[in-house]
Amino acid sequence: MTDSLLLDLVNSRLLYPDGVRDELGDDAAASEWLRSRGLRGTADEVRDARAARAAFVGFLRGETDAAQLEPWAGAMRKRARLRADGLDWVDEVDPARAVGARAIAEWASLQTEQGSRIRACAASDCQHFLIDESRANARKWHSMELCGNREKARRHYAKSKLAAG
Repeated sequence: MTDSLLLDLVNSRLLYPDGVRDELGDDAAASEWLRSRGLRGTADEVRDARAARAAFVGFLRGETDAAQLEPWAGAMRKRARLRADGLDWVDEVDPARAVGARAIAEWASLQTEQGSRIRACAASDCQHFLIDESRANARKWHSMELCGNREKARRHYAKSKLAAG
């Protein structure tokens, strides 16, 4: 699987029975997390990562609409730069929105005619997101070994219980 800031971002805060695991919860850890993904790890980027994560999680789960992502889309600009032999288009992003803008660009690249390639895991008790790289864009679970097998076992148990009853 390819490296994905967006996927890492939306999977960076998960709730477990014994508490929350939040890779962006502590400022120093969040700064290191961002640096390990090619960003600078500034305080602005840490704030932006937390805000972008909240907006993307709600949006990808269908709880909010795309308007939640507008602060980052609005921070993205293309500027023309002249060269002696032509013109280049240069991306410019407000540094305070750099994390979310990069996530928006990644999200846009994951949209296809078959639908979005990034989505929530279909397991009812899972919080993870996945990027579906299958040709059919039909992957359901972030992990077949964990969620896929568990969901198939639940369905099998429900069918056998129904047939027995």
